[in-house]
Amino acid sequence: MKGTKALIFLTALALVGGCGHATPRAAATSAPATTTPHTTEARQVAAPATSPWGTGPYTVKHTPPVPPVPVITGIRYAGHKDGFDRLVLDIPGALPGYSAKYVTEVRRDGSGDKVTMPGYAFIQIVLHPAQAHRDDGTPTVSGIHRTGLAGIMAYAVVGDYEGYVTIALGVSGKQRFNVAELSDRVYIDVAV
Repeated sequence: MKGTKALIFLTALALVGGCGHATPRAAATSAPATTTPHTTEARQVAAPATSPWGTGPYTVKHTPPVPPVPVITGIRYAGHKDGFDRLVLDIPGALPGYSAKYVTEVRRDGSGDKVTMPGYAFIQIVLHPAQAHRDDGTPTVSGIHRTGLAGIMAYAVVGDYEGYVTIALGVSGKQRFNVAELSDRVYIDVAV
């Protein structure tokens, strides 16, 4: 009975929260306030919802049928007047699972080479199953990019190998963050 009441409450909250927002938030489950790793199963719903902000690791498991492997087709970012910066990963179709956590340094997948990029702290986002290239091998997103934002200073695609895509964010400090999704995209907000 608790689960049914919670589902009804969350659905109503999501529907009410969706009214009047220019940028709706998406279905994800709560992240812990501590740094204890937490794994959840997320279901996409039409109404927006979001997870609490924190600095601990956050994971959402999705197991989309493959092929086709979900492809990251673009990365967008913007500062928001509500005190956060947002980075959006465009992923048409089924969403992959994803995780986000702070790391002490950024390294390339495969080689382990250290990546030098702007930032005073670093968040690593790993998506699986996913790819950041077309079927012919041409990258859809790549490189290190400065954003000019206060919170998310830069991002870098540091891995695209065997169904895993790793993206690093160089941020202004170890700030709270929030990871969520909408249909066709996963996004991360970082407090400024």
